[in-house]
Amino acid sequence: MKKVVLPTLLIIFVFIIAFSYCACRSEGDDSANIHEPPVSVDTVLQERIDSFVTNVPHIGRLGMMIYDATASQEVYSFNADTLMSPASCMKLLTCITALKKFGTSCMHKTRLYTSGIMVNDTLMGDITLKTQFDPIFNRDSLYKMTEVLTAKGIKHLKGRVVLDMADYTLMSHEQHWTPGDLRTRYLGLPFSGGAKLQREMLYALAHASIAVQSKDIVYGRLNYSKSRLVAEIHTPMRISIEKALKNSSNINAEALLYPLGYIKSKKGTYRTDGIKVLKEFVGNELHMPIEGSCVIDDGCGLCPNDKLTPRLLVNLLAYAYMHKRLFKEVYYDLPLSGTDGTLHDRLYKKNVVGKIKAKTGTLTKNGGISSLSGYFTGNDGHMIIFSIINNECPVMDGRQWQDKLLTSIMREE
Repeated sequence: MKKVVLPTLLIIFVFIIAFSYCACRSEGDDSANIHEPPVSVDTVLQERIDSFVTNVPHIGRLGMMIYDATASQEVYSFNADTLMSPASCMKLLTCITALKKFGTSCMHKTRLYTSGIMVNDTLMGDITLKTQFDPIFNRDSLYKMTEVLTAKGIKHLKGRVVLDMADYTLMSHEQHWTPGDLRTRYLGLPFSGGAKLQREMLYALAHASIAVQSKDIVYGRLNYSKSRLVAEIHTPMRISIEKALKNSSNINAEALLYPLGYIKSKKGTYRTDGIKVLKEFVGNELHMPIEGSCVIDDGCGLCPNDKLTPRLLVNLLAYAYMHKRLFKEVYYDLPLSGTDGTLHDRLYKKNVVGKIKAKTGTLTKNGGISSLSGYFTGNDGHMIIFSIINNECPVMDGRQWQDKLLTSIMREE
């Protein structure tokens, strides 16, 4: 009898525990289905935008979208899915892609190595300079590195000076740019081509009182196993990003395409591959169709063939907003209304000065292009993301229309 009762009691006990667990799970599931009321958008903001667009004529073609990131709802759109020339708002796509791919603490690294042994004041081996895509690395930087060789007592070299460059060619010029648009002389030596760096290396070694001949300076690859690191310079990538966003530097934005292309392929078509990475970002990260959402011919927006939709720019800024570290960097680097960067002389009236963070875009081609995309905080405390693009209109008219719109809709209650 005991053999029957004990298993029966055990079964009943397990059943009670299981029932209690299911009941608890069921209660938990029910509570999980009780949502907080959805956050609503500011209807007054909607009305102000609609009233302004209806009553203040715009010249040329207009595309715009305004989105409440706090409520995750669209506030207003006008031709939001129309391909428009974004001018320098293209830099937003380049910079945010670079921040996502490399992180906010990425460094460009330039390093100097030696191999072999010292015999008195002669290095019986090679000196190797390994460069990446540092837009800041210049003649002064190179001189500082070669002075380290002097400090080590090197006066003569019985070997080679090896230049290990990620790219030996000159920075390429987009076919639709006006000559002189991209002043590469303001970029670092890695973008000046191998021949230029070869000459600069000869001068730097002469400055360091190290005797070498030009024929001894060759292109090659670093032999890590036989080389010793003697000097290095690190430059934060965020310097290029800040210049591209706050000051709308074309060369710094375009320079970001090269490391982007380098991580995709080592074949040397870095600028072209960098553009492919931007398109992949649109598809893979923004989950938007590439065809119909963008046409990308460069990374800075100088090419009049570049096209983005206002929706893409808003989605891009919303993507940044959703990634805390990325947003912190982007928000910091954007110009502040009436205060700095390319907005230092715009949006300076009392209700908007110091309250809008946005990227400007200006191009005088194709009848005039003006764009403005960024963030502001609404009267209800919500984060508002916007993109306004004026095409085929005088640049100043486009700017004035954008400034009037924002000043009107952000007026204090």
